[in-house]
Amino acid sequence: MSIGNLKDQGNKGTNFPWQLKMLMGQQCACDALTEIADNTDTVEPFLAQILAAIQSEQDYEAMLVVDANNITWLEIRIYNPDTGTFDPPVYYPAGSNTSGIPLAPITYINPNTYLAQIVINTTGLATEATLQAIETNTTSVARTPNFLRPTGSSGTITAGTFSMSFASVGTGNATVGGMILKPGETINFDAGALNNTLGAVAYNTTTIGSELIIITLT
Repeated sequence: MSIGNLKDQGNKGTNFPWQLKMLMGQQCACDALTEIADNTDTVEPFLAQILAAIQSEQDYEAMLVVDANNITWLEIRIYNPDTGTFDPPVYYPAGSNTSGIPLAPITYINPNTYLAQIVINTTGLATEATLQAIETNTTSVARTPNFLRPTGSSGTITAGTFSMSFASVGTGNATVGGMILKPGETINFDAGALNNTLGAVAYNTTTIGSELIIITLT
């Protein structure tokens, strides 16, 4: 607060109105604090709500169990701070928000045991021998092309080729794998990737005028 300014001409130059408003505001704050101090009944319920909200964050534990029907359940136990113990467990089927009752007896799933099984089942998958086998199957290899031009004869392309092609270039029908191949027709066989091979295929050009051009890769 400042010293009152007594200069006054038409209420100009005086700071009494401002000082009066400041004093009235301070008195209002003082009255409100006094009311709280004298009547804590209105404050205590609010403080109790705050305390309850803080205490509502309870501890819990969750475990996976398997019941007698081999069904997996999630077991939830919530800690009760009032009793100092866990409340009775609640069970939920896997992927469900609805609780249920597993069929006794139940077995607790030990995560360490399952991790050990994973290690056992995956040991050796990345061994040197496996890597060498993969490298062998995917390494590029030069293949040998072979050509035949049979006419008036029959024969068989033995198993083990990687691809084969039959073109009927005569004037009569030829036979490939038991199917008629008419003049001008061509069929191709490919064993696919990773060194696959084909089985044996028989051909026949004994019909008058039949002739084949056969190409194989071995």
